[in-house]
Amino acid sequence: MRQFFRTAAGKTILFLLCGIFGVIFTATVAGSMVLVEQDFYTREESDLREEVFDGLLYRDGQSLVWRAENDMLSEEEDGETGNLTWQIVGTDGKVKAGKKDTKIKWQYTRYYIVYEDGDDIWNYQLYESSVKHNPSQKYGTIHFNIDDSMAKPDKYAWAEKGVHIAYKIRYTIYVIMALAFVFGLLSFVTLMSVSGCRRDNGEICPGPLYAIPADLLTWILGMLACAAIGIPAGMMTDNGIVNAVFLGLGVLLAGNIFLGFCMSIAVRVKKKTLWKNTVIYWCLRLMKKICVGIWAMLLEFPMIWKVVLGAGIFSFLEFLGIVAFSYDTGSLVTLWFLEKLILFPVIFYGAWIIRRLQKGAAALAEGDLSYQIDTKGMRGDFKKQGEDLNSIASGMSLAVEKQLKSERMKTELITNVSHDIKTPLTSIINYADLIGKESCENEKITEYAEVLVRQSVRLKRLIEDLVEASKASTGNLEVNLAACDAAVFLTQAGGEYEEKLQNANLTLVTSQPENEIRIMADGRRMWRVFDNLMNNICKYAQPGTRVYLSLERIGNSAVIIFRNTSREALNISEEELMERFVRGDASRTTEGNGLGLSIARSLAELQGGKLTIKIDGDLFKAILTFPVLNKR
Repeated sequence: MRQFFRTAAGKTILFLLCGIFGVIFTATVAGSMVLVEQDFYTREESDLREEVFDGLLYRDGQSLVWRAENDMLSEEEDGETGNLTWQIVGTDGKVKAGKKDTKIKWQYTRYYIVYEDGDDIWNYQLYESSVKHNPSQKYGTIHFNIDDSMAKPDKYAWAEKGVHIAYKIRYTIYVIMALAFVFGLLSFVTLMSVSGCRRDNGEICPGPLYAIPADLLTWILGMLACAAIGIPAGMMTDNGIVNAVFLGLGVLLAGNIFLGFCMSIAVRVKKKTLWKNTVIYWCLRLMKKICVGIWAMLLEFPMIWKVVLGAGIFSFLEFLGIVAFSYDTGSLVTLWFLEKLILFPVIFYGAWIIRRLQKGAAALAEGDLSYQIDTKGMRGDFKKQGEDLNSIASGMSLAVEKQLKSERMKTELITNVSHDIKTPLTSIINYADLIGKESCENEKITEYAEVLVRQSVRLKRLIEDLVEASKASTGNLEVNLAACDAAVFLTQAGGEYEEKLQNANLTLVTSQPENEIRIMADGRRMWRVFDNLMNNICKYAQPGTRVYLSLERIGNSAVIIFRNTSREALNISEEELMERFVRGDASRTTEGNGLGLSIARSLAELQGGKLTIKIDGDLFKAILTFPVLNKR
């Protein structure tokens, strides 16, 4: 059923149902209000019919009296109009028009008077009551009879039928109203839900009104709806049936316009463009851009002129206030002018001093610790602030110098100590290796020699990593950048680590684009980055899982991603894991010193790249990003 309602035929049926039920609901609401106002629930049907007839007789009587007194009734008119029989008797007591028979027993009698209003202008007043208001006044009389059989289809017959039907359904009308409301609401909700939806896939397809901004569309359709109701209301005639037909058609047209508007709004809500597709939004957005542009221009405006401009605008507004609201304008304007003569030089001086302090602070923020603020001409707190900034620069220079000296000493200490340790350590390794190769009956001596060699090699590697980490972090490593194909490193990693990955029960899956991606890198340093990351995977990945190594181009960057599932729970943040001497396994049961990731990051940065770590549960991702050399 929903698929059917998405079709043009289904939407048309829903549209018509909404219109039909809307008209029924509106008619029943209006009818119930009339029934309540006319007391259909407390009066008899005959009384209601007589009240309607009285109104019709009054209008017919006015027309007939005016025509009779102006000699506009033809002799052919015999006093019978449909179901109505009438006779007009003038103020002289003679029959002027209508039935000539004076013996007829009339059902209704109304009196009228004739009075002069200016030169040759006569006006007539017909009273609704059958009682003479003033016994001394001469009245004309008009008599009526209405045929009870209602044999002819005139307005009296229609009025009687209308009253009879309204009286019969005075309680049923509320049931009809409720049903029309329920079914109309269901039709409306269904129509809104399928508005703009295609039958096959439910995709939102904007209609022809979608191009018009929502607020402009609201105004246009609102004007059309008002015209649809207002034009028939302004063309009312004496014929009530014609009036009702035209007004009903206007209301129906306005309802259709409203439904079309609601469908367009529903499509905009579904596409989430109701607010953005409005003239108000466009104007606000333009005003925002203008304000941002003005603000950006003000930020670029020199400090001195900003202050002077602000003070000038404020002074001008103050001047306008004096002129507009002061009784003694001359005196106040003179005082205002004298005040500005004193105030503006002070403001200019303060802005000039603040600008100098601002330039000094900006220089310090940019790292120019040699900059000194000229405090000549400054007074009071301004001068103290300038001197404090100069003192900060001196203190920061000393602190930076001490820090650099400390870093240099630390690097030199690590390098010298490492060099001093490596010499005896090399001897230990060599002699331990010789001891292990000597023939000996005691097998434990050979075993001890092997342990000694293995641990000595591990210690040597730790020392080398310490030296490399120190040099990499301080930028003391020599880097020879050259253009190279990033995919070569993936191929090399797959070949070099094939056996080691098999021993760790890991399966390597690599992916790379067909097109070559060239980057600037030092092949030796870059391989050290890959070596550290692949070693990490072999040490810490969950056995029996797959390891993914991929290369892709994102924008102007070459992105190399290492993915693996961690064997241990990674209850540690990415930043902590990148620190020196921090390892993923808290038990420290595997070989490693916690320097691999730190060294890899430093080496990547030395080559103009970036290494980031992402942890999602047990999924570990190392992401290498390098600028692409050639753009394709």
